[in-house]
Amino acid sequence: MSNHDSDYQQWLTTIRGLSKKYQKFGSFLTAQEKLLLEIYNSLTVFNQKVVSFTAPPASGKTHVIVLSAAYLVLKGNETCIVTPNGELSVDFNEELKEITAEKLLIPILSIPSYRKIKGKFDYVLMDEAHNLRSALELDHKLLKSFQFKEGDGFYELLAPQANTQKYSTKELNIETSSDILRKMCRTENSRDAKQLLKTLSQWRGYCVTFRDTCNLHFLLADPKKRNVLPKGRLFLFSATRLDQEELCFYCDIPKNLVKTLGEEKVGFTPKANVNYGYLPCDVDTNKMKLSISLLEKINQPSLILLNNKQNCETWASELGKVLVNRVITIESGLSHAQRLRAYRKFFEKENSILLTSSNVFWEGITIKELKILLIPNIPFPQPTMLELAEERSPEYRKIAERRLIQGIGRIGRVPQTKGVCILFFRPPKSFGYFAKISPSEICKFAEQISI
Repeated sequence: MSNHDSDYQQWLTTIRGLSKKYQKFGSFLTAQEKLLLEIYNSLTVFNQKVVSFTAPPASGKTHVIVLSAAYLVLKGNETCIVTPNGELSVDFNEELKEITAEKLLIPILSIPSYRKIKGKFDYVLMDEAHNLRSALELDHKLLKSFQFKEGDGFYELLAPQANTQKYSTKELNIETSSDILRKMCRTENSRDAKQLLKTLSQWRGYCVTFRDTCNLHFLLADPKKRNVLPKGRLFLFSATRLDQEELCFYCDIPKNLVKTLGEEKVGFTPKANVNYGYLPCDVDTNKMKLSISLLEKINQPSLILLNNKQNCETWASELGKVLVNRVITIESGLSHAQRLRAYRKFFEKENSILLTSSNVFWEGITIKELKILLIPNIPFPQPTMLELAEERSPEYRKIAERRLIQGIGRIGRVPQTKGVCILFFRPPKSFGYFAKISPSEICKFAEQISI
């Protein structure tokens, strides 16, 4: 046995001693063993400031991250765990109970909280790092967004000649941005508009139009404001391989600082504990009726993923008339504190229904006891801020399918919990594991889950 192998086995013995799960089951998962070896090599062999690890969904990486953080803290390193949103911190605080070291202080931070004190840490372990883009786009200090509907004067001002059947994107010059913001100062958006006007030279303005909706974005131009590098080393954990260009743009991480480990492509594998079905339905009112019929009969934790704030409000209003006191809404544009309050309220009742149009809940949330997931429409493939900034032509079909995979992945994350995922549209051909069902079958299909 080589010195490396011998040292690794000794390190692994220490890690096993920290794990209550290992002591209970006598082994780690194969994916966990692989990830632990990569982490050990990153600590002892590789010297890059940033290491990106790729591990498939439900591979047990949360436990591995907690064990690694505990080991580093016990070795005297200032260490924290970071999540792209505060909701995921709930999972890590629970996972901390699965280590043997008692009263170990490991901060669990959201990205905005971490940025304020990033300079103090020797090691930072960031989970769900593929959601860093969403984390930036939800941080109102870095990106301010406004939405206008057709018929609104601002829609006509921003998109007078746009082809509304396709995405139309453009960057606004500072004169146009200034004119629009001055007009906005006389509207309900006056507070944000006035703040932007004071420091307009520090922002880049973009307009995105699709059908009857126009989104106006202002991105803080200085990439240093988006920097996430600590004093020491940054370990990024993701279900999909991270794009180094995105890391550079969104997080101000130079490509030469990054070492990428893990599989290049990690596809979505349907979960054995989830029934997948689709019911083609063209009209939203019919989708709502079917959803209400199902949710009345299945009195279990449920999630409905929607595309925008307006859809979220409409669905909440209609479902709330029948499913009284069960509906919790988290729409786009809410602050972290507002999202977190609503999320905690969702957990207060065993039969709550969460309606959301927030990127966080499409891509990065774990609801362990989730039984029903409904997706009424295929996700809007909105261009990323990176694509807007670099004037790229986005691959909309791929973006929409990738976001749909992320949405579908919200259910069945705990193998012991059975669930049902239903789409109210025909999915792309690559989603062949979805069985077509009829309206009469929808409740019977859902009743297959154990209550």
